[in-house]
Amino acid sequence: MAHSFDTKLAVRHSYVNELLALSVAAIKHSVADGTARRWKAEAKADGDDWDLARAAARKATGPAGEFTQDFIEEYTIQTSETFALLRDPDNGLSLTERVKVLTQLSDTYSKVMGLGGGNKKVEKRTTAAEVLKKLAQFVSSHHPDFSPALVQILHAFGPRLDKELDD
Repeated sequence: MAHSFDTKLAVRHSYVNELLALSVAAIKHSVADGTARRWKAEAKADGDDWDLARAAARKATGPAGEFTQDFIEEYTIQTSETFALLRDPDNGLSLTERVKVLTQLSDTYSKVMGLGGGNKKVEKRTTAAEVLKKLAQFVSSHHPDFSPALVQILHAFGPRLDKELDD
């Protein structure tokens, strides 16, 4: 059975933004699992990677994204305090001990930043997802009459944005 382009976009939206399993997104929109998998593969071949978009959506929202952000903020505060202690001439640390602490900080920094955004493709999509979410919130609260049109536009724009971000 042939499905409309809107159905295809709805399956993508459920998979990417609602974080449903692809098979569940297919069921939700009355599409065969094989059809949804084919659409996903065709989209990827055409430059619209649903998995990258999903990873960005997951990172941009929800507990995992909040935890990562909170962790990085806390780490930044602790690092700043450590640097202040290292600059204090009366801290009692020898030059060797200071170098050791700086080396450990550097190693930890690399690991934390990798946790926060080691994949540039995901990072770009995360930023885009956050901006689009804020736009949708703004339109919803300040121009509610335009909300239905914006939803329709964003559903159609998602796959195109994914392709644009690969350039």
